[in-house]
Amino acid sequence: MPTLRSCLKAAVPLLLSLFLFALPAEAKGPSVVEEKGRIVFVEANGKKLPLTSGAQDSQPSLSPDGKAVVFVRKGSGKKLESAAGEVEANELWWISTTGGKPRQLVKSAESDDPKKFLGGLQAPQFSPDGKAVYFMSAAWATSSSVHKVDVASGKTSFVTDGNTLEVIPRGEHQGKLIVQKHKYFLGGGTYDWFWLVDPAGKEVGPIGEDESSFKELYVSEPPASP
Repeated sequence: MPTLRSCLKAAVPLLLSLFLFALPAEAKGPSVVEEKGRIVFVEANGKKLPLTSGAQDSQPSLSPDGKAVVFVRKGSGKKLESAAGEVEANELWWISTTGGKPRQLVKSAESDDPKKFLGGLQAPQFSPDGKAVYFMSAAWATSSSVHKVDVASGKTSFVTDGNTLEVIPRGEHQGKLIVQKHKYFLGGGTYDWFWLVDPAGKEVGPIGEDESSFKELYVSEPPASP
């Protein structure tokens, strides 16, 4: 005959599953994805709205207010010669999440100055206020560059050197950048640390070889309100 203890033990998994099922689902906001070279806006309810066509778009990034998307477009397929080698002459484009005609923000441009060279564009990300877009370009043999484009005017400016880019969306360091930089020790040798950089390109300070602890403190989503 089953004991009370064995009955309770058997019932625990069922009770736990019922409890978890009863918990409210975590709220999910809108997002943007790339599907077969098209940019697709996904509403909070899961409904999909294709924003582009032509199988030439990638790396979409949603604005903080969810009203616009910036993305990379292949362009003409022309190749440019940079200090890092041959790269694609691609472009950055902007489009409203309600649809309509996309607008070109940045076009590739050749230059002997690595700070002005634009090609192999990648990793576009909005500033927290949505007024600017940061992105990366090929530049030097050992490092890419970070640039910023004003969404309204289309004016681009060099920010800093770097091989990765992440815009901090909230918190104490909102609007600053996390950038991995290739640097040289005074006694010889190189290192690739992550640095905190302000929007003008000034190094605020080194984060270290691993940025995960810093991001947990300053970039992670705040806890949900009770």
